[in-house]
Amino acid sequence: MKRKKLLTAWLLVGLLALLSAFPAWAEAKTDGTKMIMGSTIAMDVEYGYDNGAKGGRYIPVTVSLDNQSDKEFQGELQVLSMESDYDIYRYDYPVTIPGNVFLEQVLDIPLGNRMDQMFINLVDQSGNQIMHKRVKLNVSQEIPELFIGILSDTPEDLHYMNGIGVDYSMLRTRTFSFTEETFPEKEIGLNLVDVLLISNYTIRDLSEEQNQVLVDWVRGGGVMILGTGARVDDTLGRFAPELLDESYEPPQMRSVDMGQDFDTGGPGDSVLELTCADFSLTGANIIFADDQTTLLASVPYGKGLIAVAAYDFADIESYCQRNPSYMDVLLSSVLGEERIYKLAETAYSGNSTQYWSANNMINTGNVDRLPNIPLYVLEIVIYIILAGPGLYIFLKQRELSRYYRTGLVILSSIFTLIIYLMGNNTRFEETFFTYARFIDTSEESINETAYLNIRTPYNKAFEVNLDSGYDIKPITRSYYDEMTAIPKFTGQEEYNIAIRYEEDFSRISAENVVPFEAKYFELEKMEENTEGIGFTGDILMKENQVTGTITNSFKNSVEDAVLLFYDKMILLGDIKPGESKKLDHLEVLQIPVGHFNQIAEKITGGDLYAKADIKDNDYISALTRTNLLISYLNATAGNYSSYVRVAGVCEQEEPGMFGLDSDEVSGLTIVSSTLPVYQEDDGIAYRSALLKKPAVISGSYYNTTNTLYGIDPLVLEYSLGNDIEVEKLYFDFVSDAFMDTVKNNGLKSFIGSIYFYNHSTGNFDKMDESKVMYRKEELESYLSPGNTITVKYLYSNASEYSWDILLPMLNIVGREY
Repeated sequence: MKRKKLLTAWLLVGLLALLSAFPAWAEAKTDGTKMIMGSTIAMDVEYGYDNGAKGGRYIPVTVSLDNQSDKEFQGELQVLSMESDYDIYRYDYPVTIPGNVFLEQVLDIPLGNRMDQMFINLVDQSGNQIMHKRVKLNVSQEIPELFIGILSDTPEDLHYMNGIGVDYSMLRTRTFSFTEETFPEKEIGLNLVDVLLISNYTIRDLSEEQNQVLVDWVRGGGVMILGTGARVDDTLGRFAPELLDESYEPPQMRSVDMGQDFDTGGPGDSVLELTCADFSLTGANIIFADDQTTLLASVPYGKGLIAVAAYDFADIESYCQRNPSYMDVLLSSVLGEERIYKLAETAYSGNSTQYWSANNMINTGNVDRLPNIPLYVLEIVIYIILAGPGLYIFLKQRELSRYYRTGLVILSSIFTLIIYLMGNNTRFEETFFTYARFIDTSEESINETAYLNIRTPYNKAFEVNLDSGYDIKPITRSYYDEMTAIPKFTGQEEYNIAIRYEEDFSRISAENVVPFEAKYFELEKMEENTEGIGFTGDILMKENQVTGTITNSFKNSVEDAVLLFYDKMILLGDIKPGESKKLDHLEVLQIPVGHFNQIAEKITGGDLYAKADIKDNDYISALTRTNLLISYLNATAGNYSSYVRVAGVCEQEEPGMFGLDSDEVSGLTIVSSTLPVYQEDDGIAYRSALLKKPAVISGSYYNTTNTLYGIDPLVLEYSLGNDIEVEKLYFDFVSDAFMDTVKNNGLKSFIGSIYFYNHSTGNFDKMDESKVMYRKEELESYLSPGNTITVKYLYSNASEYSWDILLPMLNIVGREY
């Protein structure tokens, strides 16, 4: 009996020991959530939109926390994510949950390329883990996806857009719906969206902040498609003043031919009875049209695009279900080959393009930090002479040879100290920062984007505090192209970089640091322009003549200032704070559109240097500014706009920039503002004929840079617009200032014959090669009833393969209807 009791006691002791040795998890759910024994907090996580995610983007993560205790909980949420370079990043958010309160917190987390999971921990104030959750992300690893956000009162009628292959299935669509409650109030919340479709919805129902987010997102490069139909006022009305040539008539029911290419049940299968709006977009690219009206057209909007359909997309649901290729063609035509390629390529390369762009902008170098090599060589030669025969002869002559070793030690110490002191200027003692910053102002707001490189000279951990107003995103390169195996990610790994968001500051902490390894971060902030900083002025353009004034209302001097039109620019030079520049007598340069390297070099003077010379401070300064301006132009230029940009360079570092408490901060800032351009008041307009992409009849043409290539003649049909009576047509060739430089990077201006198609005779008529302007009466035989003109270019060296030949820009002067 005693033995049984003793055995029972030992079993109880063993059970207690087993329980004490058992991991502290009391519950392990099938969804990957692990909860500490005795925890009174319940946690749930949703991500993306409809749980969809894409690598290289910000992912909205909604964390729901339910405090089931009467006691207040204080701690933090920790989100672990693997970046494209396979470093582990941890994002920390302090959280306070009062007793018996349910709390939702939305976090915008950057996701590395081709990563399909993240881990979320809830820890208390002592750092003890209360909750651990693995979040498996629904990321497509095969076909790149096109994320389409939908704003509609009847989103169920637009589900037919989901799962469509675009451009021979280069992309596959995934749709999700927004409501007024879920639509983001910060632009970062739309980072996951590729296309925003608004149909059967009142845009004005969005809040003022949401409307601004929508506009800023499109201007920054987003694509928005508007359905109109019976609710044209609700969708297009918000943008009518900016997009339309004239007001539109009330929508009407009409028979619409959607296109013979989509007839599946025989002739007439694509004729629908639809309520349509009849609108005319300024400079529109007509995508679909029937005999009566434009069915779908698009126009550039900043760096983005707005497409407008005459119908409500909900009204064509059954038709698109019968003809799925219709939406394929529609999306392919709206997006264009270049956008589709970039979206597909990003799925594999992630943010590598942005990484290398940041690398070029920031890491040009500071020649003041370079050692003076000749001086070091001279010192070593002097030391060798003194330490060898010099010291020996000196001591021998004084019969002090026995002190040679002592003298050598003293001499070596002296020269060591000299070398140390000489290196003070090149030595880094603490974490140092280089940056490239872009500040774009309007009357209402200041938009700031900065690229910050953080490096340390030692392999020890460091912490950096930044202004809490910035959204912080790491910029990393992808190793996918190198076919490097993706490391295993379990959530138990030590982080490399931690970003902590507090109310008063944001902190970047680094562990396992490699000395001088670059760590890039993108910082974004938008604030009200309460002090009225920026460029201001009145600009009047009359054909190729520009008059008016530009005033610098920034607090600092602006250098290398420039006035940038779509295809022209005016160099303003340096402008002091409060100074005004008159434009009346400044030269207007015709630029090589899309050739941002050459444009930037002309602004900074970098085109004056035939070869690199790192010993020349002026060369290094020009190179640094050129790299910064190239990135700026890539982000802002390229699409036609009726506005003009004023931009320039600021070198002055502001105290406490980015909230950094360090003297080791260096970089440059591009400041810019967008201003309206006024023309004559009598209805005469001056605009580019490339407002709409020319139709290529034959030959090879690249629209982005307005260049021809190949050996065949090029024939283009230019659409001059149905809203204007053409009075003059200009052929503006690229200015000699870009061609006659020591470094024009192989630019070649078109030299050869130009022909106009004569609609009366059906032949091409050769034009005078020296003539650059044609009047209304000279164009009568060459303008079609649709106000188009067909031009043939025959390059003079057609026998040789030509590449990147700069065509003239066509500009029209006329009276708008």
